[in-house]
Amino acid sequence: MPRAKPDLGLIPAAPANVRRTQWLLVAVVLAMVALAVFFLLTMNLPSWSRVQTGLERNALPLLRGFVNPEWGVFELASRAMLETLFMAVIGTAIGGLLAFPMAFLAANNLLGSRLLAFPGKTFLVGVRTFPEILFAIIFVAAMGPGPVAGILAMGINSIGFLGKIFSDVVEGIDPGPSEAIRAAGGNDLHVFFYSVVPQVLPEFASYLLYRFEINLRAASILGLVGAGGIGAPLIQRLQFRRWDEISMIMIVIVVVIIVVDTLSSSVRRRLV
Repeated sequence: MPRAKPDLGLIPAAPANVRRTQWLLVAVVLAMVALAVFFLLTMNLPSWSRVQTGLERNALPLLRGFVNPEWGVFELASRAMLETLFMAVIGTAIGGLLAFPMAFLAANNLLGSRLLAFPGKTFLVGVRTFPEILFAIIFVAAMGPGPVAGILAMGINSIGFLGKIFSDVVEGIDPGPSEAIRAAGGNDLHVFFYSVVPQVLPEFASYLLYRFEINLRAASILGLVGAGGIGAPLIQRLQFRRWDEISMIMIVIVVVIIVVDTLSSSVRRRLV
């Protein structure tokens, strides 16, 4: 008796949980679109004439400045950008060093329960709630303007960011090596140093470099509130609309950030 050929055109229905997820995703997208339309309709948007006037007064002179920048401020911009680079390096190092132990204190799998990890997670949430510029304003008011305020602002904010990422990495490690060490008679310290740390270090280093890229951009802005870096000469020239000098400073910022991002991305691809 010949066997019936399977109907290759018949596609089985998706499981119930997949369908629920799809409907939930559609509902979220529709809700976001509806909220966006509602806010756009209720916001006090500027008129087109106001936008056109603003672009003519500011954007066009800035574009002309990019074509013919003021090279007289190149040395000043380079020194300020070098200071910004140092601020980002030191701020990231401080954040990384302090986030390293906090990551293990906020990892559920290492502490054995969510209750024990809750204080560490709560601390990290509290730290990363506040942006760098708020910390910079506080430190500038406390110790005066300068790069130290910017370094501390980036360092503290980096603790919350890196601590959260690091703890997620720790919670996602393979438990196999740890179980093998315990089966061979190893204690908790052996498990930590020979199983946990070797697994997490490459990803820790990758995320540290990623945070350095973020801090470099943040350091360029923190000078606007007196926290050192290239933001200080930038805001001074913005106040007087010196577009050719502003363009030169922005060119220096963009070039340095592109170079750093390229090198950092290359290193991170080799680490992970």
